[in-house]
Amino acid sequence: MNFEKFKPENYKNVDIKFTLRLPEELHKEIADYSNKHNVSMNTLILNCIEYAMSNREDK
Repeated sequence: MNFEKFKPENYKNVDIKFTLRLPEELHKEIADYSNKHNVSMNTLILNCIEYAMSNREDK
């Protein structure tokens, strides 16, 4: 994944926040993956959402 696109410094003026409830096991998987790849969970989740949106069938 290209984590460079979603560096926190690129989003200094973004004020939109929302709460996301995750199953405990999924949270652990995301945390483990982000730690292994030295990227924040926020960046990882943004990359996953961006990937899903750019590869959706209704595009």
